[in-house]
Amino acid sequence: MRKILLFLLLAMTLPCIAQEVIMNQPSADVVAKGHTFVRFDEFYTQKPAFYQENLNVAFGLFKNFEVSLNNVNAFNRQPTPDQLVFGFKYAPVKTDHWTVYFGSQLIQPLTSKYYSQGNFTYQGVAYSVGNWRFTGGSFYSHNAVAYGNRAGGMTGVEWTAKKFKNGWSLVPMVDWASGAGTNGYASPGISFNKGNFFFCPGYMIGNPHNPNGAHQSFIMTGYTF
Repeated sequence: MRKILLFLLLAMTLPCIAQEVIMNQPSADVVAKGHTFVRFDEFYTQKPAFYQENLNVAFGLFKNFEVSLNNVNAFNRQPTPDQLVFGFKYAPVKTDHWTVYFGSQLIQPLTSKYYSQGNFTYQGVAYSVGNWRFTGGSFYSHNAVAYGNRAGGMTGVEWTAKKFKNGWSLVPMVDWASGAGTNGYASPGISFNKGNFFFCPGYMIGNPHNPNGAHQSFIMTGYTF
């Protein structure tokens, strides 16, 4: 049992076969029916300086439909509260080139009386051609990315730059969301993938007036079972 728990901890982070996000914004990937995706994220914000760890689990409940549970700031480091995030994602259109998807997340703070319950809803369209995938969409939030109602756009680009004979692939990626909320970043990074495993370092450059600081570095690690 201990070996199984240790393996799960080492494998955790956001999506590979189903990557869940591009870098930070929701991607067109959906966990396959009957499979489970696990991810662990480590964030470091330079100013104000603090660390944050996130745990993410998603399960393919039906074809092109997943449910997820995230623990944001799992170790309850200040200044952000520990939060549970319940979500779903559905892709009603999924072809060789096009994917249309939407989802929603309910955010429940666990450790702070100053943060109320929030909601984050998104929808997007992704187009795949050759080694590229281009994504565009929009989001709506209530007390999630910032207090009050917020809405904006998101976009992303993924490029499978190299596939190696040993099974590894190299995928540079970047995404961006508009606005001054906590998701208002441009985030470049590189994903290293092999089979159901991925490892992805990245960097976040905040939009003006971003409340979480102008710069964050992070590492995501994930596995699909």
